[in-house]
Amino acid sequence: MTVAIVHYHLGSGGVTKVIAAASHALTKSKIRHVILAGSGEDDLPVRIVPGLEYLTAPAEITSEELLDRLRAAACEALGGAPDIWHFHNHSLGKNPLIPGVIACLAEADERIVLQIHDLAEDGRPENYQAIADNAKLYPVSDRIHYAFLNSRDLQVFTAAGLPSENASLLPNPICKPPGGHGSLAENPQSFPILFAPVRGIRRKNLGEMAFLSALAPAGTRFAVSRAPTNPDALAIHNTWRHFAHYQSLPIEFDVVDHFAPAVGASSDFESWIAHATHIITTSVAEGFGLPFLEAAALGKPLLGRNLPHIAKDHANHGIHTGNLYDRILIPLEWVDLTILRDHLSTTLERNYRAYQRPLTQKTIDATLAAIVEDGWLDFGNLPEPLQQGAIERLSDPHCRKIPRVVIGAETRIAEEWLATAVANRKPTATAGQLKPYSASTYQKNLISIYKNLASRKSSPVRFLASSAILNAHLPPESFHFLLSALKPKTASWINYRAVIFDIYGTLLIAPACGVKPDPSADPMLREVLEQFGYQPPESPSTALHDVVQRHHAASGVPFPEVDLRRIWREVLSLEPEIDTAPLVEAIESVWHPIRPMPGAAEFIQHLSRAGISLGLLSNAQCNTLPSLGEIKDLFAPELTILSFHHGIAKPSPLLFEMLSDRLAGRGISPAETLYIGNDPLQDIAPAAACGFKTALFTGHPDSIRSGECHPDHEFGRWSGL
Repeated sequence: MTVAIVHYHLGSGGVTKVIAAASHALTKSKIRHVILAGSGEDDLPVRIVPGLEYLTAPAEITSEELLDRLRAAACEALGGAPDIWHFHNHSLGKNPLIPGVIACLAEADERIVLQIHDLAEDGRPENYQAIADNAKLYPVSDRIHYAFLNSRDLQVFTAAGLPSENASLLPNPICKPPGGHGSLAENPQSFPILFAPVRGIRRKNLGEMAFLSALAPAGTRFAVSRAPTNPDALAIHNTWRHFAHYQSLPIEFDVVDHFAPAVGASSDFESWIAHATHIITTSVAEGFGLPFLEAAALGKPLLGRNLPHIAKDHANHGIHTGNLYDRILIPLEWVDLTILRDHLSTTLERNYRAYQRPLTQKTIDATLAAIVEDGWLDFGNLPEPLQQGAIERLSDPHCRKIPRVVIGAETRIAEEWLATAVANRKPTATAGQLKPYSASTYQKNLISIYKNLASRKSSPVRFLASSAILNAHLPPESFHFLLSALKPKTASWINYRAVIFDIYGTLLIAPACGVKPDPSADPMLREVLEQFGYQPPESPSTALHDVVQRHHAASGVPFPEVDLRRIWREVLSLEPEIDTAPLVEAIESVWHPIRPMPGAAEFIQHLSRAGISLGLLSNAQCNTLPSLGEIKDLFAPELTILSFHHGIAKPSPLLFEMLSDRLAGRGISPAETLYIGNDPLQDIAPAAACGFKTALFTGHPDSIRSGECHPDHEFGRWSGL
């Protein structure tokens, strides 16, 4: 048997440790293997394959070309094609070529192990955009096996249609980290050092560690191992470092190789491990939760935030890994509810746009309700600015007694719980309990998966509906600020929270519309009506015009609008329950054919990825929204105002006032909203009169309309905007 293990890189991190452990296990089992990566380490059997690394720009090769490179590298190392391909985190969205590579292998009937450590669907909205349109993300056949780190992820996939025989738990092996048992851990006279052996990325919840440091007994020190390398993550890390310094909190960041844990001690990782009295975790999300079990391997007590799905798997092996709380509660009055709602609305907007899902007001309200718990908030699920405000309150001695920790059904004063936890120097789990996570157990489980897969016969390939995986991670109770998309860096003139579009002449090129007698169109209108089984009038356009005029006259409003579905029912003497929407769409497609405005769809997709709220306000009929194609789903339903729904048309101020009210539900003002249209009198003037910022589009001969206006912006082409 030969195996090719594939991953983006072999830099520092948990996945690299797992791959190294797998390599050692295969070597012990005398199984020939090669590791294919974008970057590598000399002490492992690695072959570097260009194009396999994380991609931050469009790929210069195709998935098929990358697969050719992988095959060539594997054959060179193994003397032939591998019997089994083992991919790690193929669907993470860091390299959109990888799912295509796997789809090709699956359709070629290759044997594949897909090991899931992390998911783009689970709190990585920026990553998801790279895989959102891939219908072949999760292949299924008898020769494809999925390996999961925790039972929660396994259950999500089996619920989505993955056969249970094609999936198994493969928890990471736990080896004792370098550093050993610390001399200070057994010395009750030494000051406590609470060490977080993690890279300080956002989901590690640095604010909560700072919060605990503000509540800790005098003399307690907190330390975070390393700073992140990603620039966006580093900016958040450094914000917390500066905040902690300003507040004189006993917490240090990026300590390894920069600060020593004690006078005369080394500053390396091993020294910090040796001097730590406790391991601390405040992470809000983990695939496996390495610190939980490494604390036991080190003989150190663990304290911090519990992750129920991780604890459940540990408990199945009889392990209680630490002195952990489920939530830290602060009173709702410590946070301005209006500001919290504003943070929530804008964050959800960014998330849902990245996940390419429409966001409704109902979802916003349900998410807020899930966050607020009987007048309390979980500190860990707050955006960083609100976390900082809560920490500042702890300088008041009275406020220090208010926060609570929830541990199962029990609620305790956080300060008192922390003092007790810090005073405990005894390990909360022991190395002897870690046999289910030993290297030998991992080796046995891994080889078993390979042997089982090697015996599998050929079968047809199908693909899971990837939407089911995303749906499992989007209920309101799953929302977390620290697992959300960051505020994007947008072009300087798009400093708006919402952008609303006119449609005809702006997003769609269309002939001069309006209902009027049109003898030249009557033959094709009669043909369409007959195709639908109706007896057409002699002049369908004239009959339609007459009914529209009658409705306009009877409306009693300055700018009336009709619903063509109803009008055609009246023209054809049809019953009210008959759906004429397909008829309207067919007639309009031949009478008033449209085509996309060049560059508009790409611009809208750019704004959507940036997390800006998008909407429509336009004179339109039932056929209009489908005419926009795929981008129609990027507009928020409650911010989509089409004239035929309301019986009034632009330039009626009522439509713009309605839009203003709906935006207010998201905490967005007209001054924060840009309205884009092509008509000075029907778009720009009424929008500006209602307080919106405006942009006039003049980029197509059929778009130019007469009239004076004073837009905030004027542009002639969408592309490059």
